[in-house]
Amino acid sequence: MRKIFLLLSLIIFYSLETFSCSCFSSWNDSFSRTAKKAKFVALIKVISFDEYLDEEILGHEEKMPYLMTVEIVKKYKGTENRKRIKIWGDNGILCRPYLSEFKINGYYIVAPIPLTNKPNTDYDFFVCRTDYLEVDINKNEAYGNYSLIRDKINISTLENKLRYGDWDIEIITLLISFFFLGIFIYRRNKKQIAKKS
Repeated sequence: MRKIFLLLSLIIFYSLETFSCSCFSSWNDSFSRTAKKAKFVALIKVISFDEYLDEEILGHEEKMPYLMTVEIVKKYKGTENRKRIKIWGDNGILCRPYLSEFKINGYYIVAPIPLTNKPNTDYDFFVCRTDYLEVDINKNEAYGNYSLIRDKINISTLENKLRYGDWDIEIITLLISFFFLGIFIYRRNKKQIAKKS
């Protein structure tokens, strides 16, 4: 019995290890949801890549950046007071996105995760959620998975939604509720008419 328990424990442990970065709630993996729960949200500019991985990453031709320094252009949420912060990427075994998705001098709206609770901490992203949107400064628009219904949003609109709340999900939920309520009322009325006939 002890051997079976030990064997099952090992199988469960390695299964959890294998699926530790599996994303189960990706049906609404959106920046609006991430930003709502995030402690820190800002418009940033990528200044430099400071460290690179030694190993080659399959499908990536150049050296893979592992650490980047970013300048905070505008803070929307949080207590971060530094002008520049560091954000870590994936090294092949962590649940973070690779930093090759970022470009030097590129602008992004980010909701990074602090690595510690200390004031001067570094940050990272989580691969199972949308933590950043690419920004076109000239067009004043952000691109990416903002919400279920938006993959592009004007920066001023996004700033208002961050300040006053995003009602996209609530509006969709309300419309779906009205749709199903309408179907329910229609079917009920149809049954009542059939009974009278």
